[in-house]
Amino acid sequence: MSGNNETLSWKFYLLNILVLGAVLGLLEAALGGFIRHAGLPLRGPVVTAAGFAVMAAGLAIFKQARLIPGVTLVGIFSKWLAVPLLGLPVFCQANAHLAMLLNGACLYGGVSLFRKRITANPKVQGAVAGMAAFAGGTAFFALGRFLAPCRHLLALQNAGGAAYMLTRVVPAALLAALLFPLGYALGRRLEKWLLPLWLSRRSLLIPLATTFALACWGGTVLLTASGF
Repeated sequence: MSGNNETLSWKFYLLNILVLGAVLGLLEAALGGFIRHAGLPLRGPVVTAAGFAVMAAGLAIFKQARLIPGVTLVGIFSKWLAVPLLGLPVFCQANAHLAMLLNGACLYGGVSLFRKRITANPKVQGAVAGMAAFAGGTAFFALGRFLAPCRHLLALQNAGGAAYMLTRVVPAALLAALLFPLGYALGRRLEKWLLPLWLSRRSLLIPLATTFALACWGGTVLLTASGF
């Protein structure tokens, strides 16, 4: 990827992963819960694709593939935070954590491999995201049949591989391929606003970003407590 905002300091990196990771966790809880309660289809694929869009926005801003693991881990922490605070079983959110981890790992690998072509090419962005979502979903199905602490993963033991791929993995890949370029375009717009603000108001942005992340974490815990 051309351009490099990494030189703006490690604080800028932490700012990005803190905010975007908190948004990712809140989005997973809110969007996934809404789709489930509304009885709408494709909950997993839609949530996966929305997470990829968040990753794309951060990638457009920071322009370094190593942002992806950081955002993924903070997103997982955001969802895991509800477990001890609400006294839930340790493995209660394990399925969502595993899916996020695998998707983040596959996206990181894809972006690292095609980093020189991804910046100004939405088709490449979509292809990389689609392949990453497909690989992450396939790995989730393969591992989920053996690591099954939750009902969803336990159900995978009896699910047909072709049915799961067609109803979960393929739709997630297609939606990720569609939303990732849109998230990247949004990130480019945010970059034009965020970078000058970071350079001129750094002392203000850090506490604001921290407060925003704490608010997102609080929202994630409340949504989890409400059954989302």
